Amino acid sequence: MSKITKKLKLHQFSDIYILNKPESFNEVFKEIEYSESLVTTSCVECALVFVDTKEEFINQMLTLSPRLLDTSIVWVFYPSETPISEISKLYMEFDWDFLGDYRLKPTKLLDIDRTWNAMKIKKILI
Repeated sequence: MSKITKKLKLHQFSDIYILNKPESFNEVFKEIEYSESLVTTSCVECALVFVDTKEEFINQMLTLSPRLLDTSIVWVFYPSETPISEISKLYMEFDWDFLGDYRLKPTKLLDIDRTWNAMKIKKILI
């Protein structure tokens, strides 16, 4: 199992979706089973979403959010070279009211490698 899949604790999930995966991650995720399409599922246990901007994140979450369970984990990957203003929009200034119906919040930031960082998102349980 790769260092990245261990860091993300992907071994604990039987249902993983990876959206917009760059080719550079083919080798990283070759040892786990995952799907790259949400078309055939109604529930997602774990998702990894690669985005470059807040707008891409919003578009991906519009598709993904209705499929999330209360226990689902979403890792949002964004380039390390992302300008601070975009990171702020993604992490601190993001209008979480936009996803309020889905009760989502960021819970953790990780450095994945020299090129990518990741933000862990979970549902807030009421």
